[in-house]
Amino acid sequence: MIEQWIIKNAENLQFILFFALLFIFGLAEFFEPKRPGPMHRKERWLTNFLLTALNVVVLSLLPVTFFGAAVWAQQNGLGLFNQTALPFAVSLIGNLLGRGFISFFTHYLMHKAPLLWRLHRVHHLDTEMDISTTVRFHPLEFAAALLIGIPIVIALGLSLWILLLYEILDAVVNLFSHANVRVPVALNRVLRYVIVTPDLHRVHHSAWQPETDSNFSAVFPIWDIVFGTFRTHTRAPQATMELGLEEVRDQRANRLDWLLQSPLVGRLEERKE
Repeated sequence: MIEQWIIKNAENLQFILFFALLFIFGLAEFFEPKRPGPMHRKERWLTNFLLTALNVVVLSLLPVTFFGAAVWAQQNGLGLFNQTALPFAVSLIGNLLGRGFISFFTHYLMHKAPLLWRLHRVHHLDTEMDISTTVRFHPLEFAAALLIGIPIVIALGLSLWILLLYEILDAVVNLFSHANVRVPVALNRVLRYVIVTPDLHRVHHSAWQPETDSNFSAVFPIWDIVFGTFRTHTRAPQATMELGLEEVRDQRANRLDWLLQSPLVGRLEERKE
């Protein structure tokens, strides 16, 4: 009964938490911004929040979720953690790391597989980074992420309860890591090895490709550290460095119709004025 309730309501809980934190981090951006601007919020926010609303609808219509896959695997005794008796602490850490790996691996594939990159680059076409960037994704990217992640959820036999815990952390950390907020330098030096901080994720949103292809983790940076994609410094100061993609710096980056159609184009061309 409880498991069915989680499957039915987990995404609603995530949405409620997300929008509450959206307001809180939005205030933080106003009072302690990392990048002074101009942020072009009038153009960017309309498109980004329309994409957010569209993605909320799409997510509610998807027929399967990680939660459903976890319950199915548990009921059928499938997956590593369902077949291994482990102390709670070990199971907790293992499940969190396993779910974190799914995010890291999926994100890595989004950058390296050309067809997936066409979907994911909608996120990177934003020429700034703030709370509105958090769910600026092409709707089809969520379906692609499910296709990649569900087999791993089943293979690992992830716990429904710990999976729910991770998704809550994911909502919190993703908003925090995209927020245009200033984190004290001393705190960031320590915190970036525990969770993904705004300064760490801003490296990933750099317009310079070697920096874009780094820091793929969503919550815990450990998999970037393990696989050598962890990067803490940028060639230009973070307060003024160019974000987005070098190919598109014009109004196309904030046109909803163009963004939704952009995966049909293989290579984006810089527009000559």
